[in-house]
Amino acid sequence: MSNETDPTIVRLRRTEAGTNGESGMRALPLLAVAALAGAAFPVSARAAGITYDCDTASQHFSELVLPAPSSPFTVTGNLQLRTIAEVKKWAPLGRVDIGSAFQPGASPEAFAGFSMIALPIDKRKSPTGEEVVQALKFTNRGAEDEMLPFSMLSKPGTVQSFKLTYSGSEVTVTLGEETRRFPLKTAEPVVRVICSTGEFLFTDLEIKPTL
Repeated sequence: MSNETDPTIVRLRRTEAGTNGESGMRALPLLAVAALAGAAFPVSARAAGITYDCDTASQHFSELVLPAPSSPFTVTGNLQLRTIAEVKKWAPLGRVDIGSAFQPGASPEAFAGFSMIALPIDKRKSPTGEEVVQALKFTNRGAEDEMLPFSMLSKPGTVQSFKLTYSGSEVTVTLGEETRRFPLKTAEPVVRVICSTGEFLFTDLEIKPTL
């Protein structure tokens, strides 16, 4: 497996949300506040890292699979919600995680990371007064996601920095002042960048050996 993060060698998968057996994208049947006419997946590499404007239609998701160097390594970057599509069964979501390598069309046996989710809401009940509420949660396959309640106080569109570190035996995820550790062992780790049912902008995404 290559140790470079050249976007020309990443694997890009676009499919209907929920068809890969993963949890964490399901939403309550709420009214939508925006709809997207199409989907585009531009990826560019800059000196500061990878920029990925992940834009998916309702009920679909896009997955970027990036090769990782030998452990330990660190993944850093920023994530921003841009727009959400019509919410039916699956919530608008942006995710970054570290997991085991897997075959196209399948899902990793193990992964850990975080997600940013967004849902339309009645402005009268919104903690920010906006028509959309966004929230952060830690994700770990095989366990229930951990929501960060105070993250819902952030105005939708607020840029969230993140840091994921893989030691060879665990994934450490840091979002602001919140840090969680999840056990994970794999001989071939990969980094996944995912979005569903909306547009999420990933910027300054870097994967580097941990010094």
